Amino acid sequence: MKTTQSCTQSEHPSQSTHALDLGVTMLGLSAVWSLTMLVVSVLWGSGLLVSPFGHAEPGEYSTLLDYLSIPAGAALVGSCALLSLTLASTLLTLPRLRGRAVAAVGGFAVFLALVTTLVFTDTLVLAYLGYTLSLQFPPIPIAVLWQGFMLLGPGLWAAVWASLEGRRRRSRADADGAAMDASVGDACVGDASAAGATSAKAAEDHRPVQVSAKIAVGVAVAVPVIYASTRILWALGIPFGLSSEFYSAGLQVGMWHSGLALAIAGLAGALLTLGLVQKWGERFPRWTGPLAGRRVPILLATIPAGIVTLAMFTGGMGMIHSVLLNGVSINGNWVTIGPTLLFPLWALALGWATYAYRARRLDARASRRQ
Repeated sequence: MKTTQSCTQSEHPSQSTHALDLGVTMLGLSAVWSLTMLVVSVLWGSGLLVSPFGHAEPGEYSTLLDYLSIPAGAALVGSCALLSLTLASTLLTLPRLRGRAVAAVGGFAVFLALVTTLVFTDTLVLAYLGYTLSLQFPPIPIAVLWQGFMLLGPGLWAAVWASLEGRRRRSRADADGAAMDASVGDACVGDASAAGATSAKAAEDHRPVQVSAKIAVGVAVAVPVIYASTRILWALGIPFGLSSEFYSAGLQVGMWHSGLALAIAGLAGALLTLGLVQKWGERFPRWTGPLAGRRVPILLATIPAGIVTLAMFTGGMGMIHSVLLNGVSINGNWVTIGPTLLFPLWALALGWATYAYRARRLDARASRRQ
């Protein structure tokens, strides 16, 4: 007697194993990062290693950590590292807790990101990232390198959360699919399977975009366009908002050509941001040649967007507390500094749009499995 086909295509075991291995890898890297920061913070506090913080100077960019004594700052960094190491070690040694700790991991990732961007780092991280994007490679101070390493921690924990949360989504989708199979039983024949597949593809292609995601994308596009507009005007020889002396000095050192490279990068980023709510952000458009029609890998969109989110929030908040607390004047520099004060808004909008994009794509993937 011929057996009937199931309407639900269950997840291949290798996919689940791959997701589990990725989560374990990210946890392992988080533990290594945590241990490194813990050891280094002890060395900073004891004076065995020169501290990159604790030296705030008026009128210069600095972190909030610079306003603390070196022992106090080292203790704060070490406390965060110890908390991170404890959580990573617990999840590595007790695998059964990982499925229940998704919310806790997400909360810790947000906490660590806020502490790192608001207290441990300043706007110089974004400045040197900008130099790199404009193909300039000046020597990077040790303090900035350490800030970059500190920012790696929240990124790793965000990856841990994404892995655990994605695995939970897949488990729920598999459970829903199994329940559907049990309810349908022998009534599910080949043509019904084809109809189900067509239905799933239609659900994916027409899954609605949240209004909040559209608004977030609008904000995340507007801010870099404002920033880029001023830099383009300067590169074209229009000293908008600048004194003639300052503009002439910038011309001599090539400052405005560097600004043009940053403006182009910002506009390119704004264009890619639109993909978070457009169909071509889910399937490659026709002009991509052999890739046309294929699904855009979720990580291809979310990883760059996550990096930009972290960098822009760091740079913007660093500029804000430098203006408010460290005497960096905005008088006469409102066009150069002003747009960067909007970067935290840009980061929050981009972060939410990226989260909504990921959730929409994962929901679509789950619907295809049912």
